[in-house]
Amino acid sequence: MKILLLTHPLPADPYLDALRRRRPTDELVVWSRDLPVARWADAEVVLGWRFPAGVANALPRLRWVCSVAAGVEKLLVSELPAAVPVSRIVDPDQALGIAQYVTAMALRFARELPRYDVQQRERLWKRHPMAAAHHRVCVLGQGATGQEISRMLAACGFDVQGWRRSQGRSLHEALREAQIVVCALPLTPETTGLIDREALASMPRGGALINIARGAHVVEDDLVAALRSGHLAFAALDVQVNEPLPPESPLWDAPNLVITPHIAAQSSVATIIAQFVEGLEALEAGRPLPRPVDRQLGY
Repeated sequence: MKILLLTHPLPADPYLDALRRRRPTDELVVWSRDLPVARWADAEVVLGWRFPAGVANALPRLRWVCSVAAGVEKLLVSELPAAVPVSRIVDPDQALGIAQYVTAMALRFARELPRYDVQQRERLWKRHPMAAAHHRVCVLGQGATGQEISRMLAACGFDVQGWRRSQGRSLHEALREAQIVVCALPLTPETTGLIDREALASMPRGGALINIARGAHVVEDDLVAALRSGHLAFAALDVQVNEPLPPESPLWDAPNLVITPHIAAQSSVATIIAQFVEGLEALEAGRPLPRPVDRQLGY
């Protein structure tokens, strides 16, 4: 089996090493812009993060695409033939790690911990009344990750409601009731830019936004404006539209914004390779591929 690795910006070496141990007879090729097309155009399988422009339609023998992550939107390019199935990775520890990140940020906001960061820098020892956190939280998206986030927040005392696009309540209705909004949606054409000026304005003044899904869910200029006006009191973005986030981005200077470089959770190489090999064996045996993606839905 000839396998093309499209893991950039993730380093390819860990995947290569693990695959060579599990599948020593497969031919593995790491794509780069400098690599002649003839070296990779006959690949039958792709393991990757994203399709660079022009690559998908240059793979006439392609039989299967497997994402190295749960999100697959960077692989669902228009030039990928409709008949080519796409799978994703499902890592329970990834959902757990993301839920831990969200809970940490929600508690940071709800328990007013940034206030004490400032006091420490000022060498000011001053106590403020602080009740247990029972804030109303709306978790956008109720897939495996959204459900784990909801479970952990509820265990910490938050009043949690989930929201799906398919349910009766509109987004703005759900946001009006939420002091903290968590975005855990898949990125699709319908959810791109969903959290815009109007959506943020529908949240109660002094609320918080936490995004661990994809940067393109949020209109970043609208978020910066909401933070600068004080309508939002806090935001945490583990994902941004442009990654790595460029130094000139206005996000860096937005008040009360925590920026982290897409580190809330990552699937382990061992999990990715185990599930990828499972898929390879299913492909070779003519069995249904595990963890398939509905390309119409985008997840």
